[in-house]
Amino acid sequence: MGERRKAKVTLPDVAKLAGVSVASVSNYLNDYPHMRPTTKQRIQNAIDELGYVVNEQARNLRSGRTGLITLSIPDLNQIYFAELAEEVIKAARTRGYGVIVESTGNDKQRELDSIASMARNMTDGLILSPVKMSNDDVASMEGDFPLVMLGERVFKAPAPHVMMPNEAASRAVTEHLLDAGCRTVAVVGGTLDGSNSSSRSLRTQGYVEAMRHRGLTVDPALVREVGEWTSKNGALAVERMYREGIRPDAIFALNDLLALGVISQLREMRVRVPESVRVVGFDDINEAQYTIPSLTSVNPDRARIAELAVDLILGQVMTGRRASADKYPVPFTLVYRDSSPIMSS
Repeated sequence: MGERRKAKVTLPDVAKLAGVSVASVSNYLNDYPHMRPTTKQRIQNAIDELGYVVNEQARNLRSGRTGLITLSIPDLNQIYFAELAEEVIKAARTRGYGVIVESTGNDKQRELDSIASMARNMTDGLILSPVKMSNDDVASMEGDFPLVMLGERVFKAPAPHVMMPNEAASRAVTEHLLDAGCRTVAVVGGTLDGSNSSSRSLRTQGYVEAMRHRGLTVDPALVREVGEWTSKNGALAVERMYREGIRPDAIFALNDLLALGVISQLREMRVRVPESVRVVGFDDINEAQYTIPSLTSVNPDRARIAELAVDLILGQVMTGRRASADKYPVPFTLVYRDSSPIMSS
């Protein structure tokens, strides 16, 4: 009998036991702010005693919410983005939300499609990390739907922007290598073309600033452009440098996949890391600690990025309006491992 009743507990049952109206119970379940603490406690006590379970699906239908957010990222084959997606899913789950993950495949039209899809109200908000859109596409982001930007591509987006301090992190890496006595520091995956704001241009700029601050000339031949940031391209960049007679004493790879390829190619050429060449990566993916040698890398704090992005989205969902276009930089940490250990003072 008790089990049968527990399975059929309704809102009026809770209201009757708590001695309040059904409307009061509904207000309580929907976080109505103007309610006396004693009333809230009576309702919660009744819910606990009866074992009432909120029907989230029906509640979402009434509120017009789906209980889902969209995460649109460039490429799930990039380990950084796969690990970031896991962190966003975890952060959303602890807040009672689910996540639909989209990969745009580094394609501008798919990035724009992710924004356009918000008009269909399939999810309650969008966390977008674009790599092909530019400030020319800002108009497509206008509206009231909850939106949070990740990455560095679109600085004028009319939405909160969670970002990692790429330039500062790259300066810290370069200064670490210079402090270790390195002077021929190569950058794999960089670009000296700063016309478009991107991870590769900002990270290269941090390197350039650190070199110039120490009074060192930046040799363009040491800034090695590659296509996609993959281990294969990291290995090819090193092979080509050595074929051209360039012998760096340090290599800063602009992501960890590039760094893994760099270390693999150096090992193939019997160049010792870190004795002959120090290697530092960026992103601190899980594999970084298991390479041989283990990889020194920049940890951008994916967990904090995810938590902040989810909280900013849900804040907009609750208020029903787009948040202001403030920037939220997330602190980084340089994690020292065997590929470039910290110098003892």
